[in-house]
Amino acid sequence: MTRYTMIFGLIFMILCGCSNNPATEETVNQNVIEETDKEEANKEESGNAEVENENGKLDMQVDVDIIDRQAKIAITLTNHSNEIKKLEFPTSQKYEIIITDENNQEVYRYSEGKMFTQALEYAIIKQGESIKWEEIWDYSTEEITPGVYKVQISIIPANNKELTKKESIEIIK
Repeated sequence: MTRYTMIFGLIFMILCGCSNNPATEETVNQNVIEETDKEEANKEESGNAEVENENGKLDMQVDVDIIDRQAKIAITLTNHSNEIKKLEFPTSQKYEIIITDENNQEVYRYSEGKMFTQALEYAIIKQGESIKWEEIWDYSTEEITPGVYKVQISIIPANNKELTKKESIEIIK
């Protein structure tokens, strides 16, 4: 009798894990730091990359602030189309950041040493709205010399064209 109860319980748990319900917007956007409206996303004109994909126009803005041997990288993705955008990501990694020195030697890669969940995740961006991600590169323990560095940021959805933006930063200390 105990064996049948355990088998029934195991089958029940397996069936509970199988669902045809799509993810809700609340679970989809768990990695999104904040939503902003269209006006706020358009305050700064520099650092923008646009792509016209099969669903319309998406705009990526990148802001990099250097403070106390740290680079704070803010990525804002804005929907300028007249329809809701649904970006599908094959893993929990939404973007890649690569920083190279003046000799094109890679000094930082966001994904290096990280493990990402291998599960489909979605980001939903309504018309005129934005999503924002932030990443901090702490180079205080690294031997980074003063100079100009190139920052390349790519949003990497599975169902859309990749958006890439390149930016130069100057490290003084």
